[in-house]
Amino acid sequence: MSFEDEYQVTSEFSDRTNDFLSSHLISPTPVNYSVIYLHISNENEMLSAAINKKLKQGVLITADFMADLFERYVSLTEQIENTVLAPFEKTLSKTLEQITKQVSNEDKAAINLEKLDKILAKTKTTTSMDNIVSYLFNTINSTKAQHEELSQKLTTTQQEINQLKDKLASSRQEALVDSLTGLLNRRGCDEKLQNLSHADTHSSLAIDIDHFKKVNDTFGHFIGDKVIQRIAKTIQSHIGEQDLAVRFGGEEFVVVMTNTPLAEAKNIAEKIRIGISKMRLKQRDTNTFLPPISVSIGIAQNDNISEWTTLFEQADTALYQAKNSGRNCCICA
Repeated sequence: MSFEDEYQVTSEFSDRTNDFLSSHLISPTPVNYSVIYLHISNENEMLSAAINKKLKQGVLITADFMADLFERYVSLTEQIENTVLAPFEKTLSKTLEQITKQVSNEDKAAINLEKLDKILAKTKTTTSMDNIVSYLFNTINSTKAQHEELSQKLTTTQQEINQLKDKLASSRQEALVDSLTGLLNRRGCDEKLQNLSHADTHSSLAIDIDHFKKVNDTFGHFIGDKVIQRIAKTIQSHIGEQDLAVRFGGEEFVVVMTNTPLAEAKNIAEKIRIGISKMRLKQRDTNTFLPPISVSIGIAQNDNISEWTTLFEQADTALYQAKNSGRNCCICA
């Protein structure tokens, strides 16, 4: 498809999107525009199904509903940037370019009329000719002002698009990180692992907090969350910047130690285990210390392993061996 064809299609979708927003009294914000554009262009079936269901029910489409669709189907994907924002910015850029040319032509016309007006002022002309020149002058200046106002509005729209891009980038980043600890979550781990080669030597630590249920039952989930946060910080303090620290589940952590053989990984695992065992956590309300916290750690290396899940399973098996060996210890697969 040529640029002209793409521009025509994009313009048509833009017009239909704006018509939809207007007819349903939906504010034309970048978020709402993105959602409806994807609906109009049939780029996201689940999103369109949700909107069509609302329309069939005759229910008012609210701002909260649009925000929810944006979060669920748009913000965590790159679809909006590739499918909506890129062509929309092309349309916007071309429109601004055309307006700039029009304003330039209007400036030239105004200059020529000024010259004509000066010539007429020196000659004996009819009042009707003066009126015609005055009318053309006023018309051009009015049109120029309208075009400049439209250009300003489109420039503001471009700024809103840039803000939306920042929001999308932030949303995708947040989706890769565990909100409690700041460590990677499973999705974040999967994305980072794509940059690592199985041909290199990597090791994995599977870490589980011993008797964590007892901590929650005795002191409550708020204290339990504080324990998890402190352990996450201890793990991070003992690994390198290139290593991946992941909160894998409730009280489960995984560390991928890049370019690290098994023996070195075990030494670091021991430092993590000892560091956690030395933590002294105080409950502020009662001013009492919690019982010592310990972890069990399983360690594995990616020898002849072509799948990350296999490495994690081996580390997990070693973790259960550590649990069965009395906990608060490190076991290699």
